[in-house]
Amino acid sequence: MRKYVAEKGYYFGYEDRYAKVYEHGAESWEGASENASLREILARHPEIFEGDIVDLGTGEGRDSLFLLSSRIGRSVTSFDVSHSALENARRRAREKGLPADGFVEKDIIFLRDVAAESFDLALNMGALHMLDRAEDRARHIARVFDVLRPGGHFIVDHCASEWGRGFHTIKDYDAIAAELVPGRTITRYVEIDGERKPIDLEVLHYSERSPESLLSELTAAGFEEFARVDTDTEAFGNSTLQVVRKPGKDAK
Repeated sequence: MRKYVAEKGYYFGYEDRYAKVYEHGAESWEGASENASLREILARHPEIFEGDIVDLGTGEGRDSLFLLSSRIGRSVTSFDVSHSALENARRRAREKGLPADGFVEKDIIFLRDVAAESFDLALNMGALHMLDRAEDRARHIARVFDVLRPGGHFIVDHCASEWGRGFHTIKDYDAIAAELVPGRTITRYVEIDGERKPIDLEVLHYSERSPESLLSELTAAGFEEFARVDTDTEAFGNSTLQVVRKPGKDAK
């Protein structure tokens, strides 16, 4: 891992991840389509997507681009620490004729310079489970609570167990499960020129939470339970999606 990663924080390893994949010729690390779990919660609760939306840990922007192209929400703002991934997201937005200036480099743990009560809906689609230090997780959740308006909602999709099982970049989970230890190197498979090709990548920090444990973390910060969907997707494998609500009047 590069020196600056250790200086800034372990989760900056994802900048190295994106940069290395692009250096090998891949157009993207993630799939191009929005997360299936996002589509499901949108179908169940479209009313919570009507206001100002922030996508926390947007990566290459798959969910933000879906919301923008579908004209969902009053506005969509997208934060990530990886400038390489954000450049990719901006390029995709321009290619689709969508605004690219909403993709902003920002540490989602601290959300510096983001005013209180700025958003009606916050998405964290697979970013919280990249944080494995209790203080980082608690600070992130508390800041999300701050930047949401009263009555706003927070959607969190988080690995529940068996990190790596079902991931589209892992061919044989059972063969490498014992190697899924942060700091070790495993072979991942990424689409390059229409073929899935191997790239050796470092295992980065991750965390797993049962649905009950994740909900407990969220309600400890003041959120109220709203909805839950248990999912099994190519992006996050065996995961739980929790939707919680900030108490107060209905979001505008």
